[in-house]
Amino acid sequence: MARLQSSSSGGKDGGANSSTGTGGGRRRESGGTDAEGNPILPRSSGRGGPGSERGNGKSRAWFNPYVHHCRRGVGGRETLRERPGPPDGGTAGGSASSTAICPSPAIALAEDDPLRTLELSFLSLSGVDDSVTPRTLCDISQEYSFVEWGVNFRAEKQGMEPRYASLTWLRQLQEEIDSRQTGKSAPIQFAAHLGGEYCVDVLKGDTSLVKTLWEDYGFLRIHLCPTKSHGVNSSQLKKYQSTLKSVIVALPQVEFVLLVCKETRALAFQMMNECQPNLAFFYDAEEIVNGSVKPGGKQAQQQQQQQQQAGQLPRRPPPCPHPGIHCGYGGGLTVDNLTDELRRIAQVVKTSRRPVWVDLQSGLRTTSNGGRSDDFDLNKAWACIKMVNDLGLPRVPAFEMR
Repeated sequence: MARLQSSSSGGKDGGANSSTGTGGGRRRESGGTDAEGNPILPRSSGRGGPGSERGNGKSRAWFNPYVHHCRRGVGGRETLRERPGPPDGGTAGGSASSTAICPSPAIALAEDDPLRTLELSFLSLSGVDDSVTPRTLCDISQEYSFVEWGVNFRAEKQGMEPRYASLTWLRQLQEEIDSRQTGKSAPIQFAAHLGGEYCVDVLKGDTSLVKTLWEDYGFLRIHLCPTKSHGVNSSQLKKYQSTLKSVIVALPQVEFVLLVCKETRALAFQMMNECQPNLAFFYDAEEIVNGSVKPGGKQAQQQQQQQQQAGQLPRRPPPCPHPGIHCGYGGGLTVDNLTDELRRIAQVVKTSRRPVWVDLQSGLRTTSNGGRSDDFDLNKAWACIKMVNDLGLPRVPAFEMR
């Protein structure tokens, strides 16, 4: 069974990714394959790559919640206008230097439109897999800095099912990011969505996998999905409060994201009471509407369509009451309803000083020409990017140099 190899430092005994020896993490070799024939991804050399830059504190995620960065332009707003992506789903050209500040969005908003106050930190497009190349994603990211790509991690599904990139793909991603790490390049945003054993290891206090994802692959955000549909026994999540907190405190340079739903509320509410500046919360309407339906599956999509036809909209709860905590929303988002749902989210958030992000996954899938279902649809991703870009939403800088 394919399994991502962990870094050799920082793990705790008892985590599924840890082993005996100094540091508790698995010892990783450079290249080659493991005993089961799976590729072992090489670690960064530590010279000039993203790991060394992050390791010595030159840069960190923007998510310091107590600093408000958004500058204002004409009419109290600043709009970043960038060249639209190719309509046929091709790669974006150019670099971040092509970004220009324009006085108004491409789509005019009414004076009382809630979108005028929405601070969008990321447009997260998740479930990328081998159907799209890492080079394409990096090209888009360097053209549109507000885009974040979500990569799902679950050992028994990795490279075997749509939405789960293979280890070979991850190695290509690592090489692509390393080749683009220059002082003038725009940051490339990737988030790791952990399910199954990977998620449980972090809940138990094991830092090794997170360190590997951060140091070697450049993942700045780690989503924890401790629900049954993601392969985790959620019946006793509350017991992980102290061990999870220890991981969050140990890695302040990484933003951890905890899924908030009926299954996770015992743990989530406890974590909200003792908020850490690098802990965020994600409200997924797919989980909230009906916990018995697998998120992202055909049943979930059919359920969403039926609800929309019946005039039933996904529930968007208010964000965590602590004003400095980053929150995100997802579930039920598609190209067709993205603008309307952003407006509903803005009405719930109610303030321009509360940055949020939105995450799409099921709404980006399609059936390919080869008859395969659930493929990542780059055309849908482009449509979402162009929509957010044309709305000219105020944005918090995705990266802050310290």
